[in-house]
Amino acid sequence: MTLRRRLGFFVASVPERVVRAAAAVAGGTVHETAELFLPRIARRSRLYEASAKNLLRILVEGVGDVDRPAPAADAALPTRELAIRKGAGNVVELGSIAAFGFSPLWLLAAVSDLTRGSRVYLEVLTEELKAAGVVADDTDISSVDELLGVLEGTSGRTARLIDIPPMELAELRVSIEELRDEATDLPSQEQLAGLYASLRRTAAAEDRSLLEVSSGVGLAFLTSARTVSSRHVAAPYREDWEPVREEGFGAYARRVSRPYAQAATSHFQPDRTTYTERALSRIPTDEADAKSFVFCDEFEAGFGWKAKEKLRRTSHALLSRGEIWIFDPVLWEPALERARELGEPAGVVQLLDRHKRDAAEVAAALGVPHYTAPDELPTSPVEVVPLVDSRFWKEVAAWLPEIQALVVADALGTVGYFRAKGEPIGVHPLLRLRPPKALGRLEPRHILCGHGAGVHGEEAPAALREALGTARRRLPRALLSTFR
Repeated sequence: MTLRRRLGFFVASVPERVVRAAAAVAGGTVHETAELFLPRIARRSRLYEASAKNLLRILVEGVGDVDRPAPAADAALPTRELAIRKGAGNVVELGSIAAFGFSPLWLLAAVSDLTRGSRVYLEVLTEELKAAGVVADDTDISSVDELLGVLEGTSGRTARLIDIPPMELAELRVSIEELRDEATDLPSQEQLAGLYASLRRTAAAEDRSLLEVSSGVGLAFLTSARTVSSRHVAAPYREDWEPVREEGFGAYARRVSRPYAQAATSHFQPDRTTYTERALSRIPTDEADAKSFVFCDEFEAGFGWKAKEKLRRTSHALLSRGEIWIFDPVLWEPALERARELGEPAGVVQLLDRHKRDAAEVAAALGVPHYTAPDELPTSPVEVVPLVDSRFWKEVAAWLPEIQALVVADALGTVGYFRAKGEPIGVHPLLRLRPPKALGRLEPRHILCGHGAGVHGEEAPAALREALGTARRRLPRALLSTFR
């Protein structure tokens, strides 16, 4: 890729680079702020996962391309797959909102979080009740714990299926089996009735009424709520802020922000290829298309090589008076090697001012002069024929009388948009109203074009006269061929 083209690609990719760098910085800021200020129990909730956690990961890792160590729970899905599944889940979610006015994702995630919180509270409450002597130490409340556990797991798994649904049938079957297994683990009515009877037996054994037991439960609630806050909110906060206290806020901020800053700056490195540049590189260009060629127009005094592309850019090397002259070349090393074998290179001629192609590079490689739409080439076997001379278009043709070869860049061509239906060769659509009559005096056996294979043999003079003589009359047909 040439430096000029690479620079153009980089400029075109600047908006993408800015967006991805901003995603790394903004996503990292939100993520690290949440890690410090949100309680751990909130960060690990299904609701946070559905609303922010997965989106932040996609923003930071997928868009911002931040290379950061992820917790084991976050590394279950690659970021690309997570983004695809999250997109599918959002489609389902939006459809649910349109149909029912709400999203089941939020409801299920909230139920999962509430039941999880209830289980945490239940464990502490049980300890407080036993410590207060409200219930006996051997009282079994595992059925309620199991009930809450199944509700938490089932609702949480269903919420995850909506948020990031499985993309394969096998995964869906596994998820359905897991949901079915969890549903069968729900406590039965008999088990719940047994739990209630156990509480009644406890009240009788303690010689207390159920009302007194309820009062004890109320007292234990206050105590257990204080314990829950201390154990699940305050204590994790102290742990999460421990690195800040040890390192100092400035050092801590520099350490955690380093991956995001590195990712943001890396997006502006010229050697980093972006999606924009990849898309642009697929557009046919002179350099990209010049990598695939075939030889054409081969005869005893020369040959051509044609690029495999829509425009069929064609170059030629011709031998006359022991000299090799090369016309409108696109660089292809096998063609240059063959030209050296054919004879001694004498010059490279660019017949059209805008047909730069690789003429300068080829001339430098061969160590010969480079001529651009010259008025004449004295002491050479090449006769220059002026065709167009205007502010926007200067073109000449090359006539080599010794080998009866006519070389034309754009005034004549054989590719589809040059020719009207039935024409072997045609005048350029923009020149049909004023065709290059100067070519009419020539009787070539080889007509070589800058676009497409040439016309050779005894039919060449007649094809040239037909193209020039019918250029205006066949203009509508030629334009139709161009559009087609």
